[in-house]
Amino acid sequence: MEWTYGADRDADSAVRALVAQTYGVDPLRVELPRRRGAPEARIDGHRVELSRSRSNGYLAAACAGPGEECSLGIDIEVVRPFLDSVTEPAEFAELVLAPEELKWFRETKGAARARRLAWLLRTWVRKEAVLKSLHTGFDTGRGGLPPGAVVLNEPWDAPVCLSHDHITVTDLRTPPGPEGKIATEGPTGENTRDSGLLMLALARNPGPVTRPGR
Repeated sequence: MEWTYGADRDADSAVRALVAQTYGVDPLRVELPRRRGAPEARIDGHRVELSRSRSNGYLAAACAGPGEECSLGIDIEVVRPFLDSVTEPAEFAELVLAPEELKWFRETKGAARARRLAWLLRTWVRKEAVLKSLHTGFDTGRGGLPPGAVVLNEPWDAPVCLSHDHITVTDLRTPPGPEGKIATEGPTGENTRDSGLLMLALARNPGPVTRPGR
């Protein structure tokens, strides 16, 4: 599995370059079929597992390597616009968190608004990655799952998907952005996990691999 991210990039060119480098082929051999649902790439007609995400001018993409049977999900979010929005932590939490997750959120009631939003954004990014690795989304009308169907542990700890324990979730680390770091450590200060300009998460689903149905 390989992944890449960057700003102000042509998405198709970046994805082709990633797949070509992973498989050691000329980018011209990489096809990106236009279809609804989960994206994919093809090399000489053979399907390559692919995931991509965009946020405020940034792109992230991941692809499975040769012989790697799995489904992938990647998500990227730019942090500052979310923290600067009028989003209220409690309202957003009710929309995206499962009852089990609301327990840790309520325990952070005394924390600063920006810190609570950062924890929620971290959880959201991880959930998006998991949903993509399942080849579904949040659109329940198209067979997707509601956000609460994906249950994760506390966002200040290394990610664990409690609802789908066969899926591995990883926070992808990037250099701090020009706006500095945003503290996302737990309520008592342990297990410090800082995020810079971006938050990225990658989910790897070893199967059984299902083909996109949307």
